[in-house]
Amino acid sequence: MKLYLIRHGETDWNRLLRFQGREDIPLNETGIAQARACGQALAGSGIQAVYTSPLKRAHLTGEIIASSAGLSLAQVHDLPELIERDLGEYSGKYIKDRADYFSLSAGEDTGGMEPFPDVLKRMNLALKKLDETGCSVLAAVSHGAAINVLLAGLSHHQMGTGKTRLYNGGISILEGNARDGFQITACNLRPEEFPGQEG
Repeated sequence: MKLYLIRHGETDWNRLLRFQGREDIPLNETGIAQARACGQALAGSGIQAVYTSPLKRAHLTGEIIASSAGLSLAQVHDLPELIERDLGEYSGKYIKDRADYFSLSAGEDTGGMEPFPDVLKRMNLALKKLDETGCSVLAAVSHGAAINVLLAGLSHHQMGTGKTRLYNGGISILEGNARDGFQITACNLRPEEFPGQEG
């Protein structure tokens, strides 16, 4: 399976550099444009369906991608395992607290945040469920913290959490299957970086 794993488009909280966690913040106009650009970039990639986090910023990103890529809204499905990391007491705080956030994240007292191992287990379950659809090419829309934890797990911490700052609308490509594992073949591409796209 080839999976295009996409961070949702921009929200006003992204613009204000606030941690969102599971707060259900909608896309802003820039985020809508980013989702359209993703869909246009992926239009010729053979995507058979789009799966999204149930949070509206991710689900709307997925709907826009599907429409721009020539799919129907019936081909957009919520997958709860793709939801953002629960950031506990950090949800809503400003990202100037990033150093404290990563220090707290790595410790035993996570301030009510979903522990990294739990996020990784959940995201790996999402990969398993996506593989079980039987589709050969899929798109999935998730969130910055959740995607970064998965990238860190798949890359043995060569990328992802603490190392990769994902773009809104950034696309990573995973290839493989649940039995043999997945490899990262591209990380955090902007839509214009895809072959055939003008930057």
